[in-house]
Amino acid sequence: MSDAAVTTATPDRRNAFEAIDAFRRAATEDAFGHRIHVGLAIAWAFFFPLVMIPWAKDVALVLLVGWSLARVLFGGVRYAWGPIFRMPIAWLLTAWLVWTALSLTWTPALMWGLDEFKSFRSFLIPIAVFPVLFEFRKMLWAFLVGIAIVNIIQLLQAAGLPGFGTNRPDRYCAWIAPNPGGLLVAAAFMAHVAWIIAERRGRVAAVHVAGAVLAGLGVIFMQNRGAFVATSVGMVLLFVVVLILRPRARATVLLVATSIVFGLSAGIWIDDVLLDSKLSAPIKHRATLGLEDLTNAKRFKNRPVYRRSVTYRLEVWEAMLEDIQDRPLLGTGMGGLWHAFDDHPEFNRSDRSDPDYVPIDADHKHGHNSWLFVPAATGLIGMALMWGTLATGIVGLARRMRQHPEAVVGFSILITWMIANVFDTLILSGSTSCLLILGLLGAFIPRSSASP
Repeated sequence: MSDAAVTTATPDRRNAFEAIDAFRRAATEDAFGHRIHVGLAIAWAFFFPLVMIPWAKDVALVLLVGWSLARVLFGGVRYAWGPIFRMPIAWLLTAWLVWTALSLTWTPALMWGLDEFKSFRSFLIPIAVFPVLFEFRKMLWAFLVGIAIVNIIQLLQAAGLPGFGTNRPDRYCAWIAPNPGGLLVAAAFMAHVAWIIAERRGRVAAVHVAGAVLAGLGVIFMQNRGAFVATSVGMVLLFVVVLILRPRARATVLLVATSIVFGLSAGIWIDDVLLDSKLSAPIKHRATLGLEDLTNAKRFKNRPVYRRSVTYRLEVWEAMLEDIQDRPLLGTGMGGLWHAFDDHPEFNRSDRSDPDYVPIDADHKHGHNSWLFVPAATGLIGMALMWGTLATGIVGLARRMRQHPEAVVGFSILITWMIANVFDTLILSGSTSCLLILGLLGAFIPRSSASP
């Protein structure tokens, strides 16, 4: 091997092993703190999909960040965070958080901006869990167990069990709003499939098959159109990327794809023959509503824009594009978007001349598209930081896929989040921001097949 080749390969290898040594040393010198740290990281991953208990993920986050600070200040293991300062994704994520916070200085609606900004608190997670990132597999398992609980509640609601009622007779959402709930269960379905492809191991594979079936039913019960699209498109992207980066998994990908097609065909037949279209009928109903909305037919013809679904999104997207053109560099600032939208009469409940006129920013709405919301609220600088963070995360996960099955799972979660963000501003949801971070965490793991 030439000297040039050795020189080029050495820095990355050295940095990886320095990180592993730092993790090992921290786990040994502060064994008690390490165990608590791992437990809190697992607790956070378990609780954030349980949206029906909104305080749970915040309690876990506070304890996790607090324990991390305690280990830095009193545990004597601050060196375990050293390698994170050499990671571009860490700097990009921090810059994105800081720039979003700075946008509050020019927003016309500060309190609203603070309410929107609080969903970014999950961006602290990569720093808080960095010394225990080699337990990332356990965090993924904890997330999937949390989703399984959501799916079981959905099944109990569908069965009409007393005490498990739902306010939406056409949906069984486990007391979760369909927008974040649909994305969470879709990401879990993708994660189970990705894990089967990346690491096919007997009983564990059987567990993931069962989990995928549960999560797939959960997607149907949530009746969220964005989740349907994210699952179908994301699955194709996952198969293509795995075939490129893990050629040896070709037979497994073919088997999984065939099994999904067969399972869908069998499910449609069972639903039609035995269940009297109980599962497919709500999907057809949602599709019909969307078409009626677009054509202004029947019930949607006389509805105001803010009470629609599909056309409301189209109107909002057009308005956000106008606001991006008006304020391209800085944006409106967090919380200021709906203040700017007050100039769009189609979003208002009443005319300005009406004495009971209520501006649009009196109702907590969102842009239904993070790819447009971020540049509209924080300008092209915020958009560049968002795109840079996600692109760096994808590259990092792709570079780790050959050695780490967890990177394949993280990639599946990340692309599901990115596709669903076309239809909803999921960056403003605390639970789905946590999902974004969970998908990115695999890119923070130092590149080495060894583990502490």
